[in-house]
Amino acid sequence: MSHPTETLQKEVLNADEALHLLEEMVLIRQFEQTAYLRYLQGEIPGTLHQSQGQEAVAVGVCSLLRTEDWITSTHRPHGHALAKGLDPSAGMAEIYGRETGCLGGRGGSMHLGDPALGILPSIAIVGGGVTIAPGLAHALKYKETDNVVVCFFGDGAVNEGAFHEGVNYAAAFDLPVIFVCENNMYGASTPFHETTRNINVASRGASYGIPSEQADGMDVRAVREATQRALETARSGKGPVLLEFLTYRYVGHSRGDARGYRTKDEEAIWAAKDPIKTFGAALVEEGTASEEQVKEATARAKKRIAEALKHAQQAPWPDPVTALAPNIIFGNPPQEVEGAGPLEEGPEDRYLSIADSIRETLHSELGTDQSLVLLGEDVGVPGGFGGAFGVYQGLAEEYGRHRVIDTPISEKAIIGASIGAAIGGMRTVPDLQYADFVFEAMDELVNEAAKQRYMSNGKLTIPMVLRCPVGASQRGAQHAQCPESFFMHVPGIKVLCISDPYTAKGALTSAIRDDDPVLVFEHKLLYGAKKRQEAGSINTRAYVPEENFALPVGQARVRRRGKDATIVATFTELYKALELAEKLSAEGIELEIIDPVWLSPFDWTTVMESVKRTGRLVLAHEAHLTGGWGAEVSARVSDELFSDLKAPVRRVASRDIPMPFSPPLEAAVLPLGEHIEAAVRDVLSHNQTRSEKE
Repeated sequence: MSHPTETLQKEVLNADEALHLLEEMVLIRQFEQTAYLRYLQGEIPGTLHQSQGQEAVAVGVCSLLRTEDWITSTHRPHGHALAKGLDPSAGMAEIYGRETGCLGGRGGSMHLGDPALGILPSIAIVGGGVTIAPGLAHALKYKETDNVVVCFFGDGAVNEGAFHEGVNYAAAFDLPVIFVCENNMYGASTPFHETTRNINVASRGASYGIPSEQADGMDVRAVREATQRALETARSGKGPVLLEFLTYRYVGHSRGDARGYRTKDEEAIWAAKDPIKTFGAALVEEGTASEEQVKEATARAKKRIAEALKHAQQAPWPDPVTALAPNIIFGNPPQEVEGAGPLEEGPEDRYLSIADSIRETLHSELGTDQSLVLLGEDVGVPGGFGGAFGVYQGLAEEYGRHRVIDTPISEKAIIGASIGAAIGGMRTVPDLQYADFVFEAMDELVNEAAKQRYMSNGKLTIPMVLRCPVGASQRGAQHAQCPESFFMHVPGIKVLCISDPYTAKGALTSAIRDDDPVLVFEHKLLYGAKKRQEAGSINTRAYVPEENFALPVGQARVRRRGKDATIVATFTELYKALELAEKLSAEGIELEIIDPVWLSPFDWTTVMESVKRTGRLVLAHEAHLTGGWGAEVSARVSDELFSDLKAPVRRVASRDIPMPFSPPLEAAVLPLGEHIEAAVRDVLSHNQTRSEKE
């Protein structure tokens, strides 16, 4: 639908309402102009992206929102945050990088926010908020409120895949999201019309079956009128709305942008539409306010910014020690734990497969925590797969499809929505079927899930568990990867590797109850389903107690005690190591076998103590050799236990080759039991520590 603003009757405002809107627009303009001048003086570090000219959109939209409503913003967030209620002093101190900033100096100009005011720390990735907003809206809807999420983005974002996935996701589930496109006609310096044939962003709403509207973004009343209609739709449970506001950025994209790509005539046309000047003049002309009242409103805004500037200039710098505070990186910071011993034994009827143990865990947690939801592709449809490996079978029938949610095939949207819902107070377990598909959502995982808590100065938690089936199984290079090592390199994400049913229940329970994002990697050949036996599944059935239990986060498991050499291994290599230990035991060689379980946080204490006793270490994993987690463990052990090692650390891993399909070709790439044995015999051939040699 379209509502040309020139045919609509102007909103009637009383003097107080009108002057408040004017003051808020001046506040934003003055904030940015003041910040820019101080930036040029070298007082403000980093970078600065301004929005002068776009104030009517921020104020028009946010003036109609409640504190309980959320907004997501962009790398140009000052106006949105101030209009939603952010204290200018807290905002100015933040872009100065000071301790009293709204995020303690951890966000800066591109990441303003305050969750207490419904302001998600703004997202500097173009289109990044478009997948997060539906998740926040899901949480609001799940709690049966009529609150909404407003997602601001620029015209450039509509060419991102995130735009399609996020808007479609919100539409599919009738989520209360208002997508607000600030179309200022330029993506940095590139004209919007040069990057897409359809420059009418509002028209794209029809593609998703949602109402949409284009309005004059230089007129605060036109913005409010369009927003009010959108709010009526979203708050009444009718789903999302797409709004496009035509506006203009008077300044360059960032410092150093001389705007040479624009014409003087174009700038003059838009300057005549200045939302602050035209609105102030209209109030006087219509008799709503006097010239003196307009001047007073302007003066009040300027005074507030002068006070904010003084506060920021005098505010202390944050203590450098706090940059390393674990409670800001994680909601549940890693704790020192003792490694666990061999698996427990129990009644034969409680020997479960990994798949059965995971299903039992999810069943138990869904039953005890009403905030927990599962979401992903084919997880709950009646008569469907129950997930790619059948793990979710029966859960939708037990807990309903509002908690076991079938989503579009949209990895970015699935993870983005899971993050947003987790921020909104839910616990989420998304599923992407295969770990290979996690790369489709790396932005959401690496730039959002991993960083939002830290950037928010510890104000946000993201209790999300992403299950990732890994490993070669004659499915070819795009369904056979082991990417767990990637995420050891990402502070803010915890990494769990499940290799047995007991751990599947205890560690997965801990992961679900944890307040931080956890990626759970599970090898496809270890699930234990009968249909996989002929493909080479290893029998991993083990005793699993019926009662629920939680294993400590970061705890490794010593599967076998030994004195001659240590093997640290995951997944199928763990079982090859255990088999080798049995074989070598007959020769009088006793190997200590450790399942690290958690790659992050890693149980360095258990591994270091073991290697210090044995003096020898072999690392085995299916992930590629170069950059695999074994490389990090090897480096740290070699550094810290240099004088205790009797032999160089050896690594056994897949060749640095994409995984082929044909069984003999796959076997040529994978690490085999004979490779582990060769590595063990090599380290055993060294008999003295360096200190003994010296």
